[in-house]
Amino acid sequence: MANVNPISKPFNLSMILCLAALNWGASRLPYLRTWDNLFLSHLRIGLMKLYRCLSIVSISGMLMTQALAQDQKPYTVNDLTFIALESSPQVLAARDQSKAVKGQLSTARAIPNPEFEVGTGQQRSVTGPLTVGNVSSWSVIQPLDMPYTRFPRVNAAEANFRSAEATRIAFEIETISKVQQRYYELMRRKAEEKAAEEDLSLTKQIRDRMQVRYDVGETARFELLRAQTEYLNAQIAAESGKLRVEQARSVLRQVVGHNLPVNFVVVFEQPKIETLPPLNILLSEIQAQSPELQKAKADVEVSESRLSFEKNSRLPRLAFKASQYNDPNFTDRLYGLQISIPIWDFKGGQVAEAEANASKAKNQLNAQSQNLEQQIETAYKLYQMATYQVKVLDQEVVQLAASAQRIAEVSYRYGERGMLEYLDAQRTFRAARNDLIKARFDLASVVTEIQRLRASPDWLAKIESGRQ
Repeated sequence: MANVNPISKPFNLSMILCLAALNWGASRLPYLRTWDNLFLSHLRIGLMKLYRCLSIVSISGMLMTQALAQDQKPYTVNDLTFIALESSPQVLAARDQSKAVKGQLSTARAIPNPEFEVGTGQQRSVTGPLTVGNVSSWSVIQPLDMPYTRFPRVNAAEANFRSAEATRIAFEIETISKVQQRYYELMRRKAEEKAAEEDLSLTKQIRDRMQVRYDVGETARFELLRAQTEYLNAQIAAESGKLRVEQARSVLRQVVGHNLPVNFVVVFEQPKIETLPPLNILLSEIQAQSPELQKAKADVEVSESRLSFEKNSRLPRLAFKASQYNDPNFTDRLYGLQISIPIWDFKGGQVAEAEANASKAKNQLNAQSQNLEQQIETAYKLYQMATYQVKVLDQEVVQLAASAQRIAEVSYRYGERGMLEYLDAQRTFRAARNDLIKARFDLASVVTEIQRLRASPDWLAKIESGRQ
Protein backbone atom coordinates (compact mmCIF):
# COMPACT_ATOMS: atom_id res chain seq x y z
CA MET A 1 0.00 0.00 0.00
CA ALA A 2 1.42 3.37 -0.99
CA ASN A 3 2.31 5.84 1.72
CA VAL A 4 0.06 8.91 1.89
CA ASN A 5 1.16 12.18 3.41
CA PRO A 6 -1.44 12.93 6.12
CA ILE A 7 -0.85 16.70 5.75
CA SER A 8 -0.85 17.12 2.00
CA LYS A 9 -4.15 15.32 1.39
CA PRO A 10 -6.50 17.69 3.34
CA PHE A 11 -4.49 20.69 2.21
CA ASN A 12 -4.88 19.74 -1.42
CA LEU A 13 -8.60 19.44 -0.95
CA SER A 14 -8.83 22.80 0.82
CA MET A 15 -6.74 24.46 -1.83
CA ILE A 16 -9.00 23.16 -4.57
CA LEU A 17 -12.05 24.41 -2.70
CA CYS A 18 -10.47 27.83 -2.16
CA LEU A 19 -9.53 28.19 -5.80
CA ALA A 20 -12.97 27.06 -6.89
CA ALA A 21 -14.59 29.58 -4.55
CA LEU A 22 -12.40 32.40 -5.85
CA ASN A 23 -13.15 31.55 -9.44
CA TRP A 24 -16.84 31.36 -8.69
CA GLY A 25 -16.73 34.70 -6.95
CA ALA A 26 -14.88 36.32 -9.77
CA SER A 27 -17.41 35.05 -12.28
CA ARG A 28 -20.53 35.77 -10.21
CA LEU A 29 -19.70 39.28 -8.99
CA PRO A 30 -19.33 41.52 -12.08
CA TYR A 31 -19.90 44.64 -10.03
CA LEU A 32 -16.56 44.31 -8.24
CA ARG A 33 -14.15 47.11 -8.83
CA THR A 34 -11.04 46.69 -10.93
CA TRP A 35 -8.78 46.64 -7.89
CA ASP A 36 -10.91 43.95 -6.30
CA ASN A 37 -10.50 41.79 -9.37
CA LEU A 38 -6.80 42.50 -9.33
CA PHE A 39 -6.62 41.53 -5.65
CA LEU A 40 -8.41 38.28 -6.31
CA SER A 41 -6.11 37.55 -9.22
CA HIS A 42 -2.99 38.07 -7.13
CA LEU A 43 -4.49 36.00 -4.32
CA ARG A 44 -5.16 33.15 -6.73
CA ILE A 45 -1.61 33.32 -8.03
CA GLY A 46 -0.20 33.28 -4.50
CA LEU A 47 -2.29 30.29 -3.48
CA MET A 48 -1.25 28.43 -6.61
CA LYS A 49 2.42 29.03 -5.83
CA LEU A 50 1.92 27.85 -2.26
CA TYR A 51 0.12 24.75 -3.49
CA ARG A 52 2.95 23.96 -5.89
CA CYS A 53 5.55 24.33 -3.14
CA LEU A 54 3.69 22.00 -0.79
CA SER A 55 3.15 19.52 -3.61
CA ILE A 56 6.89 19.51 -4.30
CA VAL A 57 7.58 18.88 -0.60
CA SER A 58 5.05 16.04 -0.52
CA ILE A 59 6.48 14.43 -3.65
CA SER A 60 10.00 14.77 -2.26
CA GLY A 61 8.93 13.00 0.93
CA MET A 62 7.39 10.17 -1.05
CA LEU A 63 10.51 9.83 -3.19
CA MET A 64 12.68 9.78 -0.08
CA THR A 65 10.51 7.02 1.44
CA GLN A 66 10.79 4.97 -1.74
CA ALA A 67 14.54 5.51 -1.81
CA LEU A 68 14.86 4.26 1.74
CA ALA A 69 12.84 1.19 0.84
CA GLN A 70 15.06 0.58 -2.17
CA ASP A 71 18.22 0.99 -0.12
CA GLN A 72 17.03 -1.63 2.34
CA LYS A 73 19.08 -4.81 2.12
CA PRO A 74 17.08 -7.76 0.77
CA TYR A 75 16.72 -10.67 3.15
CA THR A 76 17.83 -14.13 2.15
CA VAL A 77 16.24 -17.24 3.61
CA ASN A 78 19.27 -17.61 5.90
CA ASP A 79 18.77 -14.06 7.16
CA LEU A 80 15.12 -14.75 7.87
CA THR A 81 16.03 -17.96 9.67
CA PHE A 82 18.56 -16.21 11.89
CA ILE A 83 16.06 -13.51 12.85
CA ALA A 84 13.43 -16.13 13.66
CA LEU A 85 15.81 -18.18 15.82
CA GLU A 86 16.84 -15.11 17.79
CA SER A 87 13.32 -13.76 18.33
CA SER A 88 11.01 -16.79 18.59
CA PRO A 89 9.46 -16.95 22.10
CA GLN A 90 9.31 -20.75 21.92
CA VAL A 91 12.98 -21.03 21.01
CA LEU A 92 14.04 -18.53 23.67
CA ALA A 93 11.94 -20.32 26.30
CA ALA A 94 13.47 -23.68 25.32
CA ARG A 95 16.96 -22.21 25.62
CA ASP A 96 16.16 -20.84 29.09
CA GLN A 97 14.77 -24.19 30.14
CA SER A 98 17.96 -25.89 28.99
CA LYS A 99 20.03 -23.45 31.07
CA ALA A 100 17.82 -24.13 34.10
CA VAL A 101 18.20 -27.89 33.73
CA LYS A 102 21.95 -27.46 33.38
CA GLY A 103 21.88 -25.76 36.78
CA GLN A 104 20.03 -28.77 38.18
CA LEU A 105 22.80 -30.97 36.83
CA SER A 106 25.39 -29.03 38.80
CA THR A 107 23.27 -29.46 41.91
CA ALA A 108 22.98 -33.22 41.36
CA ARG A 109 26.75 -33.58 41.02
CA ALA A 110 27.49 -31.65 44.21
CA ILE A 111 28.72 -33.44 47.36
CA PRO A 112 26.44 -33.07 50.42
CA ASN A 113 27.41 -30.20 52.69
CA PRO A 114 28.65 -30.96 56.21
CA GLU A 115 26.68 -29.99 59.30
CA PHE A 116 28.35 -28.06 62.13
CA GLU A 117 27.23 -27.64 65.71
CA VAL A 118 28.89 -25.44 68.34
CA GLY A 119 27.82 -24.92 71.96
CA THR A 120 29.14 -23.08 75.03
CA GLY A 121 28.06 -22.57 78.64
CA GLN A 122 29.01 -22.88 82.31
CA GLN A 123 29.59 -25.93 84.50
CA ARG A 124 28.31 -25.91 88.06
CA SER A 125 28.93 -28.63 90.62
CA VAL A 126 25.88 -29.46 92.72
CA THR A 127 27.24 -32.16 94.97
CA GLY A 128 30.76 -33.14 93.96
CA PRO A 129 34.19 -31.56 94.21
CA LEU A 130 34.38 -30.87 90.51
CA THR A 131 35.83 -27.62 89.32
CA VAL A 132 33.30 -25.19 87.97
CA GLY A 133 33.91 -23.02 84.93
CA ASN A 134 33.17 -22.54 81.26
CA VAL A 135 32.38 -25.49 78.97
CA SER A 136 32.19 -25.79 75.16
CA SER A 137 31.43 -28.40 72.56
CA TRP A 138 31.45 -28.81 68.82
CA SER A 139 30.50 -31.49 66.35
CA VAL A 140 30.63 -31.98 62.61
CA ILE A 141 28.58 -34.42 60.56
CA GLN A 142 29.56 -35.21 56.98
CA PRO A 143 26.90 -37.20 55.11
CA LEU A 144 28.46 -39.75 52.81
CA ASP A 145 27.23 -39.64 49.23
CA MET A 146 26.69 -43.32 48.73
CA PRO A 147 27.50 -44.59 45.20
CA TYR A 148 24.23 -46.53 44.94
CA THR A 149 22.27 -43.23 45.26
CA ARG A 150 24.76 -40.79 43.74
CA PHE A 151 25.12 -42.52 40.38
CA PRO A 152 21.37 -42.82 39.68
CA ARG A 153 20.85 -39.20 40.78
CA VAL A 154 23.59 -37.86 38.52
CA ASN A 155 22.52 -40.08 35.62
CA ALA A 156 18.96 -38.82 35.92
CA ALA A 157 20.14 -35.20 35.90
CA GLU A 158 22.38 -35.77 32.88
CA ALA A 159 19.59 -37.49 30.97
CA ASN A 160 17.21 -34.68 31.90
CA PHE A 161 19.68 -32.16 30.49
CA ARG A 162 19.91 -34.16 27.25
CA SER A 163 16.13 -34.14 27.09
CA ALA A 164 16.04 -30.36 27.50
CA GLU A 165 18.70 -29.92 24.82
CA ALA A 166 16.77 -32.18 22.45
CA THR A 167 13.64 -30.12 23.11
CA ARG A 168 15.56 -26.93 22.31
CA ILE A 169 16.90 -28.38 19.07
CA ALA A 170 13.43 -29.62 18.11
CA PHE A 171 11.98 -26.11 18.57
CA GLU A 172 14.79 -24.56 16.53
CA ILE A 173 14.43 -27.13 13.74
CA GLU A 174 10.67 -26.53 13.74
CA THR A 175 11.33 -22.79 13.43
CA ILE A 176 13.69 -23.30 10.48
CA SER A 177 11.10 -25.51 8.80
CA LYS A 178 8.32 -22.94 9.26
CA VAL A 179 10.48 -20.12 7.87
CA GLN A 180 11.46 -22.14 4.81
CA GLN A 181 7.89 -23.28 4.20
CA ARG A 182 6.54 -19.73 4.37
CA TYR A 183 9.46 -18.48 2.28
CA TYR A 184 8.69 -21.03 -0.45
CA GLU A 185 5.03 -20.08 -0.24
CA LEU A 186 5.91 -16.44 -0.88
CA MET A 187 8.16 -17.41 -3.80
CA ARG A 188 5.36 -19.52 -5.26
CA ARG A 189 2.85 -16.69 -4.99
CA LYS A 190 5.37 -14.30 -6.54
CA ALA A 191 5.92 -16.66 -9.47
CA GLU A 192 2.16 -17.01 -9.91
CA GLU A 193 1.79 -13.23 -9.82
CA LYS A 194 4.42 -12.84 -12.55
CA ALA A 195 2.70 -15.48 -14.67
CA ALA A 196 -0.66 -13.77 -14.16
CA GLU A 197 0.80 -10.44 -15.28
CA GLU A 198 2.14 -12.11 -18.43
CA ASP A 199 -1.28 -13.65 -19.06
CA LEU A 200 -2.93 -10.28 -18.59
CA SER A 201 -0.63 -8.65 -21.14
CA LEU A 202 -1.18 -11.45 -23.64
CA THR A 203 -4.96 -11.53 -23.29
CA LYS A 204 -5.05 -7.75 -23.66
CA GLN A 205 -3.17 -8.00 -26.93
CA ILE A 206 -5.60 -10.64 -28.13
CA ARG A 207 -8.58 -8.56 -27.04
CA ASP A 208 -7.25 -5.46 -28.78
CA ARG A 209 -6.51 -7.46 -31.95
CA MET A 210 -10.01 -8.92 -31.92
CA GLN A 211 -11.49 -5.46 -31.44
CA VAL A 212 -9.71 -4.20 -34.55
CA ARG A 213 -10.83 -7.21 -36.57
CA TYR A 214 -14.38 -6.79 -35.31
CA ASP A 215 -14.41 -3.11 -36.21
CA VAL A 216 -13.45 -3.92 -39.83
CA GLY A 217 -15.91 -6.80 -40.01
CA GLU A 218 -13.38 -9.67 -40.12
CA THR A 219 -14.68 -11.54 -37.06
CA ALA A 220 -17.90 -12.23 -35.27
CA ARG A 221 -19.06 -10.49 -32.11
CA PHE A 222 -19.08 -13.85 -30.33
CA GLU A 223 -15.31 -14.19 -30.72
CA LEU A 224 -14.81 -10.62 -29.50
CA LEU A 225 -16.88 -11.38 -26.40
CA ARG A 226 -14.83 -14.49 -25.72
CA ALA A 227 -11.61 -12.47 -25.98
CA GLN A 228 -13.02 -9.83 -23.64
CA THR A 229 -14.04 -12.56 -21.19
CA GLU A 230 -10.53 -14.03 -21.23
CA TYR A 231 -9.09 -10.58 -20.61
CA LEU A 232 -11.43 -9.95 -17.67
CA ASN A 233 -10.59 -13.34 -16.16
CA ALA A 234 -6.90 -12.52 -16.53
CA GLN A 235 -7.50 -9.23 -14.70
CA ILE A 236 -9.16 -11.10 -11.84
CA ALA A 237 -6.30 -13.60 -11.71
CA ALA A 238 -3.70 -10.80 -11.65
CA GLU A 239 -5.43 -8.95 -8.82
CA SER A 240 -5.89 -12.19 -6.88
CA GLY A 241 -2.20 -12.94 -7.40
CA LYS A 242 -1.21 -9.61 -5.87
CA LEU A 243 -3.46 -10.25 -2.88
CA ARG A 244 -2.01 -13.74 -2.33
CA VAL A 245 1.51 -12.28 -2.44
CA GLU A 246 0.64 -9.79 0.30
CA GLN A 247 -0.97 -12.53 2.37
CA ALA A 248 2.12 -14.71 2.00
CA ARG A 249 4.33 -11.77 3.01
CA SER A 250 2.21 -11.22 6.11
CA VAL A 251 2.37 -14.89 7.12
CA LEU A 252 6.14 -14.98 6.58
CA ARG A 253 6.63 -11.92 8.80
CA GLN A 254 4.40 -13.49 11.45
CA VAL A 255 6.56 -16.63 11.46
CA VAL A 256 9.88 -14.76 11.43
CA GLY A 257 8.84 -12.29 14.11
CA HIS A 258 8.17 -8.59 14.42
CA ASN A 259 11.90 -7.82 14.35
CA LEU A 260 11.45 -8.09 10.60
CA PRO A 261 10.44 -4.69 9.12
CA VAL A 262 6.95 -4.35 7.68
CA ASN A 263 8.27 -3.30 4.26
CA PHE A 264 10.92 -6.02 4.10
CA VAL A 265 12.40 -7.09 0.79
CA VAL A 266 13.15 -10.76 0.09
CA VAL A 267 15.67 -12.27 -2.29
CA PHE A 268 13.62 -14.56 -4.49
CA GLU A 269 15.31 -17.76 -5.53
CA GLN A 270 14.14 -20.89 -7.19
CA PRO A 271 14.08 -23.76 -4.69
CA LYS A 272 17.18 -25.93 -4.86
CA ILE A 273 15.95 -29.49 -4.65
CA GLU A 274 18.63 -31.86 -3.46
CA THR A 275 18.49 -35.57 -4.09
CA LEU A 276 17.51 -37.41 -0.94
CA PRO A 277 19.00 -40.76 0.13
CA PRO A 278 16.92 -43.96 0.01
CA LEU A 279 14.15 -44.53 2.51
CA ASN A 280 16.07 -47.07 4.62
CA ILE A 281 18.90 -44.57 5.15
CA LEU A 282 16.40 -41.88 6.12
CA LEU A 283 14.85 -44.23 8.67
CA SER A 284 18.25 -44.95 10.21
CA GLU A 285 19.03 -41.22 10.31
CA ILE A 286 15.79 -40.57 12.15
CA GLN A 287 16.69 -43.13 14.78
CA ALA A 288 20.10 -41.53 15.25
CA GLN A 289 19.40 -37.80 14.79
CA SER A 290 15.75 -36.97 15.35
CA PRO A 291 15.48 -34.59 18.34
CA GLU A 292 12.01 -35.92 19.12
CA LEU A 293 13.42 -39.44 19.45
CA GLN A 294 16.47 -38.20 21.32
CA LYS A 295 14.19 -36.51 23.82
CA ALA A 296 12.06 -39.64 24.21
CA LYS A 297 15.17 -41.79 24.74
CA ALA A 298 16.51 -39.33 27.30
CA ASP A 299 13.16 -39.38 29.11
CA VAL A 300 13.42 -43.17 29.33
CA GLU A 301 16.88 -42.83 30.88
CA VAL A 302 15.56 -40.25 33.33
CA SER A 303 12.72 -42.49 34.45
CA GLU A 304 14.92 -45.57 34.78
CA SER A 305 17.55 -43.67 36.77
CA ARG A 306 14.91 -42.29 39.09
CA LEU A 307 13.52 -45.77 39.58
CA SER A 308 16.99 -47.02 40.49
CA PHE A 309 17.41 -44.08 42.85
CA GLU A 310 14.15 -44.80 44.64
CA LYS A 311 14.99 -48.49 45.03
CA ASN A 312 18.48 -47.76 46.33
CA SER A 313 17.16 -45.14 48.72
CA ARG A 314 15.82 -48.03 50.83
CA LEU A 315 19.41 -48.99 51.64
CA PRO A 316 21.11 -47.53 54.76
CA ARG A 317 22.59 -44.05 54.53
CA LEU A 318 25.86 -43.29 56.29
CA ALA A 319 27.38 -40.14 57.73
CA PHE A 320 30.73 -39.49 59.41
CA LYS A 321 30.56 -37.66 62.77
CA ALA A 322 33.28 -36.08 64.90
CA SER A 323 32.62 -34.24 68.17
CA GLN A 324 34.49 -32.76 71.10
CA TYR A 325 33.41 -31.69 74.60
CA ASN A 326 35.55 -29.40 76.77
CA ASP A 327 35.16 -28.49 80.47
CA PRO A 328 37.62 -27.51 83.23
CA ASN A 329 38.15 -31.10 84.29
CA PHE A 330 38.47 -33.13 81.07
CA THR A 331 38.02 -33.23 77.28
CA ASP A 332 35.98 -35.80 75.34
CA ARG A 333 36.60 -36.58 71.66
CA LEU A 334 34.29 -38.89 69.74
CA TYR A 335 34.46 -40.26 66.17
CA GLY A 336 31.96 -42.51 64.54
CA LEU A 337 29.35 -43.22 61.86
CA GLN A 338 25.67 -42.39 61.76
CA ILE A 339 23.41 -44.87 60.02
CA SER A 340 19.94 -44.04 58.76
CA ILE A 341 17.80 -47.11 58.11
CA PRO A 342 14.27 -46.86 56.60
CA ILE A 343 12.14 -48.99 58.88
CA TRP A 344 8.67 -47.52 58.93
CA ASP A 345 8.71 -45.97 55.43
CA PHE A 346 10.18 -48.45 52.98
CA LYS A 347 9.40 -46.15 49.97
CA GLY A 348 6.84 -48.51 48.48
CA GLY A 349 4.79 -45.65 47.03
CA GLN A 350 7.80 -43.86 45.51
CA VAL A 351 9.06 -47.07 43.90
CA ALA A 352 5.64 -47.90 42.43
CA GLU A 353 5.33 -44.39 40.98
CA ALA A 354 8.82 -44.57 39.47
CA GLU A 355 8.06 -47.97 37.90
CA ALA A 356 4.89 -46.60 36.29
CA ASN A 357 6.74 -43.55 34.96
CA ALA A 358 9.48 -45.75 33.49
CA SER A 359 6.91 -47.92 31.72
CA LYS A 360 5.11 -44.84 30.40
CA ALA A 361 8.35 -43.37 29.05
CA LYS A 362 9.15 -46.59 27.18
CA ASN A 363 5.68 -46.71 25.62
CA GLN A 364 5.97 -43.06 24.60
CA LEU A 365 9.32 -43.80 22.97
CA ASN A 366 7.83 -46.66 20.95
CA ALA A 367 4.86 -44.53 19.92
CA GLN A 368 7.12 -41.63 18.90
CA SER A 369 9.36 -43.94 16.89
CA GLN A 370 6.42 -45.48 15.03
CA ASN A 371 4.89 -42.06 14.39
CA LEU A 372 8.11 -40.67 12.93
CA GLU A 373 8.62 -43.72 10.74
CA GLN A 374 5.08 -43.36 9.40
CA GLN A 375 5.61 -39.65 8.73
CA ILE A 376 8.89 -40.16 6.90
CA GLU A 377 7.41 -42.99 4.78
CA THR A 378 4.44 -40.81 3.81
CA ALA A 379 6.67 -37.80 3.09
CA TYR A 380 9.04 -39.93 1.00
CA LYS A 381 6.17 -41.20 -1.16
CA LEU A 382 5.04 -37.60 -1.67
CA TYR A 383 8.62 -36.71 -2.55
CA GLN A 384 8.79 -39.43 -5.20
CA MET A 385 5.41 -38.39 -6.59
CA ALA A 386 6.31 -34.68 -6.66
CA THR A 387 9.68 -35.40 -8.28
CA TYR A 388 8.01 -37.40 -11.04
CA GLN A 389 5.34 -34.73 -11.50
CA VAL A 390 7.91 -31.93 -11.84
CA LYS A 391 9.92 -33.96 -14.34
CA VAL A 392 6.92 -34.78 -16.54
CA LEU A 393 5.50 -31.26 -16.39
CA ASP A 394 8.83 -29.58 -17.09
CA GLN A 395 10.11 -31.86 -19.82
CA GLU A 396 6.90 -32.92 -21.54
CA VAL A 397 3.59 -31.28 -20.63
CA VAL A 398 4.68 -27.64 -20.62
CA GLN A 399 6.83 -28.12 -23.72
CA LEU A 400 3.95 -29.74 -25.62
CA ALA A 401 1.49 -27.08 -24.47
CA ALA A 402 3.89 -24.32 -25.54
CA SER A 403 4.29 -25.93 -28.96
CA ALA A 404 0.53 -26.27 -29.34
CA GLN A 405 0.15 -22.62 -28.37
CA ARG A 406 2.63 -21.46 -31.01
CA ILE A 407 1.00 -23.62 -33.69
CA ALA A 408 -2.46 -22.33 -32.78
CA GLU A 409 -1.26 -18.72 -32.92
CA VAL A 410 0.31 -19.16 -36.35
CA SER A 411 -2.75 -21.01 -37.63
CA TYR A 412 -5.01 -18.27 -36.31
CA ARG A 413 -2.99 -15.53 -37.99
CA TYR A 414 -3.18 -17.31 -41.32
CA GLY A 415 -6.89 -18.01 -40.90
CA GLU A 416 -6.54 -21.76 -40.60
CA ARG A 417 -8.09 -21.86 -37.13
CA GLY A 418 -10.54 -19.73 -35.23
CA MET A 419 -10.12 -17.59 -32.16
CA LEU A 420 -11.71 -20.18 -29.89
CA GLU A 421 -9.08 -22.78 -30.72
CA TYR A 422 -6.34 -20.22 -30.15
CA LEU A 423 -7.79 -19.27 -26.76
CA ASP A 424 -8.12 -22.92 -25.79
CA ALA A 425 -4.46 -23.47 -26.62
CA GLN A 426 -3.52 -20.42 -24.55
CA ARG A 427 -5.61 -21.67 -21.65
CA THR A 428 -4.03 -25.14 -21.81
CA PHE A 429 -0.52 -23.67 -21.76
CA ARG A 430 -1.29 -21.41 -18.80
CA ALA A 431 -2.78 -24.30 -16.86
CA ALA A 432 0.28 -26.50 -17.51
CA ARG A 433 2.66 -23.69 -16.56
CA ASN A 434 0.76 -23.00 -13.32
CA ASP A 435 0.77 -26.72 -12.53
CA LEU A 436 4.54 -26.72 -12.94
CA ILE A 437 4.93 -23.75 -10.61
CA LYS A 438 2.79 -25.45 -8.00
CA ALA A 439 4.57 -28.79 -8.39
CA ARG A 440 8.02 -27.25 -7.96
CA PHE A 441 7.12 -25.59 -4.71
CA ASP A 442 5.18 -28.62 -3.49
CA LEU A 443 8.38 -30.59 -4.01
CA ALA A 444 10.37 -27.97 -2.09
CA SER A 445 7.81 -28.13 0.72
CA VAL A 446 7.94 -31.91 1.09
CA VAL A 447 11.75 -31.88 0.97
CA THR A 448 11.70 -29.32 3.78
CA GLU A 449 9.41 -31.57 5.79
CA ILE A 450 11.76 -34.54 5.31
CA GLN A 451 14.72 -32.40 6.38
CA ARG A 452 12.81 -31.50 9.52
CA LEU A 453 12.01 -35.12 10.34
CA ARG A 454 15.57 -36.34 9.74
CA ALA A 455 17.12 -33.32 11.51
CA SER A 456 19.25 -32.32 8.54
CA PRO A 457 22.95 -32.00 9.39
CA ASP A 458 23.00 -28.66 7.58
CA TRP A 459 20.24 -27.40 9.84
CA LEU A 460 22.03 -28.68 12.95
CA ALA A 461 25.22 -26.94 11.83
CA LYS A 462 23.23 -23.73 11.26
CA ILE A 463 21.76 -23.96 14.77
CA GLU A 464 25.11 -24.51 16.44
CA SER A 465 26.81 -21.76 14.43
CA GLY A 466 24.11 -19.33 15.52
CA ARG A 467 24.73 -20.14 19.17
CA GLN A 468 28.47 -19.50 18.98
